[in-house]
Amino acid sequence: MADSKVASLELPKSGTIDVGYTITFWSIPFGHTNFDARFTNDSYHTASHFETTGIVSAFWGAIIDASSTGQITDRRLSPSTYDSFYRRGDTKKERVKVTYDAKGLPSTFADPPYNTKRFPVSDEQKKDTFDPLSSVTYMLAGLNGASAKPCDATVPVFDGRRRYNIELTYLHDEQVRLDNGLFKGNAHLCQVHYNQIAGFKPKILKEGKSFPPMYGLFADVPSGSAPSGHYTIALKVWAPMTLGTVVVNLNELRVQGDAQKS
Repeated sequence: MADSKVASLELPKSGTIDVGYTITFWSIPFGHTNFDARFTNDSYHTASHFETTGIVSAFWGAIIDASSTGQITDRRLSPSTYDSFYRRGDTKKERVKVTYDAKGLPSTFADPPYNTKRFPVSDEQKKDTFDPLSSVTYMLAGLNGASAKPCDATVPVFDGRRRYNIELTYLHDEQVRLDNGLFKGNAHLCQVHYNQIAGFKPKILKEGKSFPPMYGLFADVPSGSAPSGHYTIALKVWAPMTLGTVVVNLNELRVQGDAQKS
């Protein structure tokens, strides 16, 4: 397989893109998230915000703010720092910071600390990985151009406590028109797989279950400011579950300050 960090495309240009999403279950909104990415000629900075909304906030109010910085050189995306802060209520707080050395090997700071020896991740498994936000940046910036198929990619991720791959498999193209008017045109339907490699296991895997099948509609939006000449934007991501379907819908799109909102 080709190196997932390499894109056979032009060197990056300066530009910005902001996207926002609503998250629903049974068509009932329970959260929203947004990603703001800034690119210069050789670097990137991405920030994200997640917050529960509606009735869910009454019994599980959570906010997650995170940021990621790194370099884009020789058509490679190399993270340098990932910093996240999780808050739930007035007492539950957690900060996780992942920094990368000159060789690209990540190290983790956690407050409060957690026991990484129980589910270890070796240095070899950590090599050539992205932090969670850099993995979003990699896809958003359209840097999987080495693939012959749209949105096909295997993105290696280390989030400070677990090592996993996000694997996207191209299925087919279809015409999409969003009701909010943010997009109309051709999109790529892909299946999304979560592949646990090492480290702490998500609760669903601890219980011996597997992740539900996930799907996404992705669109290539041309932009002269994008590192690859286009942005790859998730229009919709959904996961059918036993009790219903979780859906993530695009509801905000801003490229180089040209704002569009539903």
